[in-house]
Amino acid sequence: MRTKTLEHQWLHNLCMRGGGDDKDVQNLKRLAAGYAGECEFDDWLSNYGRPHWKIFKDIWIDAGGTTQVDTLLVTGEGVYVFDVKNYSGALEFVDGKWFSSGKRLNKDIFIQLKRSMEKVSLMHYRMGRPGGLYSSIVFINEHHDVKIVDGVDIEVTMRNDIKRKIHKIADEENWNGSLDIEEVARAIETFIIPCPYSPRELEAAEFDLLRRGICCAECSGFDIAVNRYHVRCGCGHSEAKEKAVLRTICEYGVLRHDRELKLEEVYRFLGGVTSKKHLSKVLRRNFKLISTGRHAKYENPRSEYDFVFKDHDFYYNRPVLNRV
Repeated sequence: MRTKTLEHQWLHNLCMRGGGDDKDVQNLKRLAAGYAGECEFDDWLSNYGRPHWKIFKDIWIDAGGTTQVDTLLVTGEGVYVFDVKNYSGALEFVDGKWFSSGKRLNKDIFIQLKRSMEKVSLMHYRMGRPGGLYSSIVFINEHHDVKIVDGVDIEVTMRNDIKRKIHKIADEENWNGSLDIEEVARAIETFIIPCPYSPRELEAAEFDLLRRGICCAECSGFDIAVNRYHVRCGCGHSEAKEKAVLRTICEYGVLRHDRELKLEEVYRFLGGVTSKKHLSKVLRRNFKLISTGRHAKYENPRSEYDFVFKDHDFYYNRPVLNRV
């Protein structure tokens, strides 16, 4: 599973709980569209690629400077870098400029890949140039209409060419595949760093305005009824109570990425849906204890539940029947 960036998760939880401004909402839409496109490209690689290929998703590398890469693929023939764009609507590249519906865009869509390849090329050189190094910008949206009028020095892959592109990569491996994929992947991992950018820290006054309590995992609503073992939303979705509590703790951790987890602060965020005694057990059972005592702290995973506890199982995680 591709992990959402911390910024994406933070904006999602901020807006879901009634915070943020119009700029935050627009940034969230942009990140959500980008993530959806990247996940779809992951599916293409999974369906038409080869199981022994190594795929790095949304990584930051440091090689003569830092850069972000949407997808980096290692095959027996070489290293492939993909910059995935999930734009919809009409786009045109003329005279070195981008236009959307006749209006010139302020940004160069090609620039991110060009800058990334400067760093990736240096990384590849320092690794001893294992195999070939290739890059492509992928326009994945099925509703896009992209026209490249001028010649460009970047390979462009349209949606209807993605399957053919992947098959071509496999063919190249058949003819020239001699690399030890795992060895190349380990070398790349030495250049990977955590994302150097974090969302802003929420001021106490702004945080206090956010909605508290458990948010429905299905509809994002707060019309939640809590009983001993389950929580149930007005939309009909039900969930194991322990899972809902753990999920909400993770949401708090994303919003408060600048600090570790404390019992009292998490308890207030949950809005009293569980006792402090039970919450303390949940924290001890699922998070690393950093410091003990009255103000004990637990390690904040700074990530949503689905990316931290995706394989977690719960005894009461079964449907709740409606009772008349």
